[in-house]
Amino acid sequence: MDTSFVVTSGYLNLIAGILLLIYWYAFALFLPYRELSTTLSVLVSNRNWLWINTLGVLGALAGLLGQAGILVIQAPNTSWYASIGFYIAVAGTTLLVGTMLWETVLWPILYRYDESLFDFQGPIYSSRIFLGFFIVSGLIFGAGYVLVGIGIVQAGVLPRMAGIMLAIGAPTFGLGAMFGKYQVYVRSVGVTLMGAGLIWLALAMVSQGPI
Repeated sequence: MDTSFVVTSGYLNLIAGILLLIYWYAFALFLPYRELSTTLSVLVSNRNWLWINTLGVLGALAGLLGQAGILVIQAPNTSWYASIGFYIAVAGTTLLVGTMLWETVLWPILYRYDESLFDFQGPIYSSRIFLGFFIVSGLIFGAGYVLVGIGIVQAGVLPRMAGIMLAIGAPTFGLGAMFGKYQVYVRSVGVTLMGAGLIWLALAMVSQGPI
């Protein structure tokens, strides 16, 4: 096993977990999510939208880069479904990074032209193509981490409870956007479990030794 690679991946997962938690709870502190009822425009138009979501993009990207280390450290004990789960999780996280990136950069631009685009009954959220993409992306992201989490529990190399937290938190976070005005609350549960799970796994990976 390449200890240096595992430790580096551990630090990436640590960064991912910390940034995802800061990103999401900055929502509660700096964005008017309590005003979220019929439209997302109250969040998109806020001056804090850009920097908060940038933290989320960086956190998700760090998590994407750190996933390989989870597979490597468990290699002798890993199962076939854990290996498949890794590839599915990579695909799902890539889609998540892309989704978060366009929300961060593109949505404020679109808001300036037509704020009704972000109504929950408006053209974006009522689009079958948009909803279909969101659902499929969330399912891929969630399914990948469910398999990765099960693989962690089965292998017994990394903390099993952290694997369970990933298996529950990732799909809850990934599919939370489907819950409209309740999405902040649903995704808060998911991102808390996922972020804490990543930090727990990261600490176990970093403890393998110096880079």
